[in-house]
Amino acid sequence: MDRFSSESLLDKREFVRQVITPTTWGKRLANYIIDFILSYIIAVIVMIIIGVIWGALIDEDIISNIDEINSLVDRLITFFFQITCYYIPLEYFSGKTIGKMITRTKVVTEEGEKPDFGTIVGRSCVRIISIEVFSFISETPIGWHDKASGTMVVDDIPLYNLDSFESKTANFYEEEKY
Repeated sequence: MDRFSSESLLDKREFVRQVITPTTWGKRLANYIIDFILSYIIAVIVMIIIGVIWGALIDEDIISNIDEINSLVDRLITFFFQITCYYIPLEYFSGKTIGKMITRTKVVTEEGEKPDFGTIVGRSCVRIISIEVFSFISETPIGWHDKASGTMVVDDIPLYNLDSFESKTANFYEEEKY
């Protein structure tokens, strides 16, 4: 058997699976801080816009009633806008939030694939657990929202096109025979 035959190569999925490892604690912390701040700012802007439109259409001063809102309800409303206006669209369409773009990381499934819409929604909804940030106190930097959705955040490094690599190496060894 030729030592460079296709039988001696690792299965592509197995190769990709072996190189997928979670990113570092530092990058996860940077992602959390950046994304928390930006998602909160975006949520507040969206809520202000909705409040202004609501006030214009309903002729009710919603701003004066803000003090009467329960803090838990306030947090749930803010969280709703954070996930629907920030996390879900960014992670679904690009696999990255702005924090992940800055730290050059991305969200993938445990198999290294782009997560589908349902997975992204589930991942984002687990963030509602207010102590979720403490889920990172473990050996590996994988949060509860990662574990629950079967995803992880990895460094965004381009994987080589394995099909192209195989054909180039096969051509290289064919040329050497002559």
